[in-house]
Amino acid sequence: MDRVKIKQLAKQQIKGKVLTLFALSLLVGLVSGLCSLVPVAGAVASFLITSALVLSWSFIYLNVIRKNKAPIVEDLLYGFKNGNFLRAIVGAIYYGLFVFLWSLLFWIPGIIKSIAYSQMFFLMTDNPKMEAGEAQKKSMEMMNGHKMDYFILQLSFFPWFLLTIVTFGLAAIYVGPYMQASYAAFYDALLAKKSPLKAAMNARKEAKASAKKVKSAK
Repeated sequence: MDRVKIKQLAKQQIKGKVLTLFALSLLVGLVSGLCSLVPVAGAVASFLITSALVLSWSFIYLNVIRKNKAPIVEDLLYGFKNGNFLRAIVGAIYYGLFVFLWSLLFWIPGIIKSIAYSQMFFLMTDNPKMEAGEAQKKSMEMMNGHKMDYFILQLSFFPWFLLTIVTFGLAAIYVGPYMQASYAAFYDALLAKKSPLKAAMNARKEAKASAKKVKSAK
């Protein structure tokens, strides 16, 4: 897995969209924060809304990476549409519960499982009929042999986190979208690697491009 190319693609695709992506994240934070102000019921509402918005973020960033599409406010509603709301809630429960249970053994198993389950919401976005349990299994399959790649990708953002602290949070305007876009690009790279059909299509495209170069050279 080429981490450098993944991050380069993320940088390229978020150009001109950083402020919009950050503004949407602020809106999400505002809604979640207002809900949490209400005792008990607010916490429940915040969890439900946040769960759906995680699915919405997967949708938004996959569109950014794949289509170079600038997000709009309406995209945040993706997690609430067409049965996605319930799937998102169950997905969040699956993710949180299993990571918590593995963390009881020690924090390292918890980290490993959080990485293993990291592709769940991207998979659920790509497969509208896929339930949380199946997405969890598919995520583990996809991440088999690539957990360290993902962990190193996460670690590569540590200097950016330091910059965010030094700038009193100002750098988060860029760091947040950059990081999330990189995770979406990682998923797409992983999907291409695990899909023989997609890999074959990419190989054909590369062969055609090479043939054109040879013709041009002649």
